[in-house]
Amino acid sequence: MSEPTETAPFLNKWTEQSATYNRRDLLTYSLGIGCDEHQFIYEKNRKFAAFPTYPIVLGFKGDQQDVVNFPSKAMIKGPKKPPLKGIKVGLDGERYLEMVKPLPKKGGDVILKERLLGVFKKGTGASVEQETLVTDKNGDVYCRIVSGQFLVGAENFKDSGVSFSKKITVPSRAPDAIEEYKTTINQAVLYRLSGDYNPLHIDPKFAKSSGFKEPILHGLCSFGISCRLILKHYANSDPTLFKSIRVRFSKPVLPGQTLVVEMWKEGSTITFQTKVKETGVVCISNACLELKEPAAKL
Repeated sequence: MSEPTETAPFLNKWTEQSATYNRRDLLTYSLGIGCDEHQFIYEKNRKFAAFPTYPIVLGFKGDQQDVVNFPSKAMIKGPKKPPLKGIKVGLDGERYLEMVKPLPKKGGDVILKERLLGVFKKGTGASVEQETLVTDKNGDVYCRIVSGQFLVGAENFKDSGVSFSKKITVPSRAPDAIEEYKTTINQAVLYRLSGDYNPLHIDPKFAKSSGFKEPILHGLCSFGISCRLILKHYANSDPTLFKSIRVRFSKPVLPGQTLVVEMWKEGSTITFQTKVKETGVVCISNACLELKEPAAKL
């Protein structure tokens, strides 16, 4: 057997690139995750704002306003990953997004600073974690994102770095609250316009060649929908009360299926899981959302 692939040399090498967005992008994303709250879908609403999870798509679209390839130029410009052997397919594993300060609602230019945090053996492959800082031109941070990708089949490599993943289990009691949203047949068709043009979500032939019977919904779309339902229930859809969200993608969802978000509140932390109503399968697990404390009224 050949020598194990060294992964440590690929860690903590920051890359930097520009990204841009406008109000139309904010509106398109909000519609893609099913928003009906006026402040997210009407630019002249006096409380108009970017939905808190919008920054998650900037790493796909980069500075482009047209349709992009998959992987996009922005994705390719990111940190170089170690050449692991045996990879069959790459899947979304986990996401963490922490909002430091809101994105400007009028749109503009931002900087994406990215690095690899760690590479670890996991199950039948490897987990690769990447950190992204979305900043303004002066380096002030808007948000921090940690992405975990699962590379099926990866083998013969050395672990390195640190993992940001945490184990989260739902309480044994019944959920404190439940919200649901029925996705549309065209949910993925609309969501992809925000920058994630992976053909897995629209091309039947590509989906079958990837091991699925038909195109599946973006995991990040289910992520956004889950966040929206939690904010709606516990924060009256106020984006200023959003602090962070952490999820693990467990099972695929088909466009047209109904997402059911079960929530347990402990102080400012809402532990949750998202299920597919039609099958009872958990599609998002190991998940929690942190709220900020409302500002005191003087």
